[in-house]
Amino acid sequence: MFKNAIKGINSIVNRLALAIVIIIVFAIFVSPIFSSRKKVKRVKNEMSEIAKALESYYAEKNEWPSSGPTSVAAALKESVNAKIDPWGTEYRYFFSNDGYSIQSAGPDKAFAEGHKSGRDDQWYSKSLRSRR
Repeated sequence: MFKNAIKGINSIVNRLALAIVIIIVFAIFVSPIFSSRKKVKRVKNEMSEIAKALESYYAEKNEWPSSGPTSVAAALKESVNAKIDPWGTEYRYFFSNDGYSIQSAGPDKAFAEGHKSGRDDQWYSKSLRSRR
């Protein structure tokens, strides 16, 4: 009688241990996915704030910050708190007659330039054609 009870307890403990191991392995593989999504969402929010600061800059000075690829920090001179993306790289700002773009290097911390694919770069762009 006691042998059956002990076997039953061992079986329950083994199943519980297996379930815990499965949950831990699942968490290890799934948590980076959610962390990455949170960072991308944060980048989009920060880029939106930077865009608002650019619009304010234009409204105040009736000109855009200097053209060409410059860092947002230099272009906006401390008017925005979020100048570093969640991966530790400064945002970039590009301006043309058609509009402006803000770029984050993304998780690989390398900006897409020339032949690089830049698949993980994050972009925010706005057309200025309606202002003319």
